[in-house]
Amino acid sequence: MRPSRTLLALPLILVVAAPAFAQSEDLPTQLWLSFQHQRKVGEKTSVFGSLGYEELMSRESFWGEWNKLYLTGGGSYDLGKRFRVAAGVGLYYTYQPEIADLFEFRLWQEGTAFWPDSPGAVRRLVFVHRLRVEERVTESEEWGFAMRLRYRLDTKIPLNKYTLEPGAFYLPLAIEFFSDLADEVPEFFAKRNRASIGLGYVMNKNWTLDLRFHRQRSRSTIEEDFTRSGNVIDFTVKSSFRIRDLVKGR
Repeated sequence: MRPSRTLLALPLILVVAAPAFAQSEDLPTQLWLSFQHQRKVGEKTSVFGSLGYEELMSRESFWGEWNKLYLTGGGSYDLGKRFRVAAGVGLYYTYQPEIADLFEFRLWQEGTAFWPDSPGAVRRLVFVHRLRVEERVTESEEWGFAMRLRYRLDTKIPLNKYTLEPGAFYLPLAIEFFSDLADEVPEFFAKRNRASIGLGYVMNKNWTLDLRFHRQRSRSTIEEDFTRSGNVIDFTVKSSFRIRDLVKGR
C-alpha cells in the first residue's frame, strides 16, 4: 500500500465528521460510562465483555431523563493479520419515566478489516472497518424483534509516541452508520449516524483510558424523522488484566 493512499484516508474521516461538530443550541446530551475487558485465550482467539451505563442528562434530575444499564460479552477469531470475525450477546435495560421501560436481548455478528495497515512511516495510521449485524429482541408494552446493520470506520493516531504503547496519548476518530433491516426498536434516540473525536491514554499494557465526544443524528420516537442531532460524552476504561491476578493481589 502506498503511503499517499493511506494519508488520504485521514482527511476523508475529518471531512465527513466535521459537520457533526458544528455548534448549535439546546441539543440533547447523553453521558456514557463503560468498562471494557478483553483477553486473549489463544493465538488467534480472544474473549471480551463490557459493563456500561448511559443516560440522557437533565438539569432537573440528577439521574437523567432516562437511564440504561447493559452487560455484553462475546468472542473473536483472527482469520489473519488484517481480518477478524466476532460474535456476542448483550442484555440492556432502559428506565424511561415517560413511557414503559424497555428490556432488550441482543445478538450480533461482525467482520473487521484492518486496512490500510502498512509498515514504515505510516504504520501509526491503521484504519479499522467494522460491519456488524444485530438481532434485537425487545420487551416493553409488548414483545418485538428488529434487525440492524452497522458500519464503522475508525482510527487512533498516536500523538507523543510512534505506536499505541504505554505512555502514549492518542486521537481517536470515527464515523458510523446505522440501517434498519427488519422493523425498528421503539427506543429513545434511535441512531442513524454518528461522528466521534476524542483523546485517549495508554496507561500501561493492561489499562487504557478513552474519552470521546460523539455527535449523532437520531430521533426520539419511531414516528419522527431522523432530523434531531445530539451530543454524547463517552468515557471508557479498557483493560486486559487476568481476573485471577486481580484476585491474588487482594
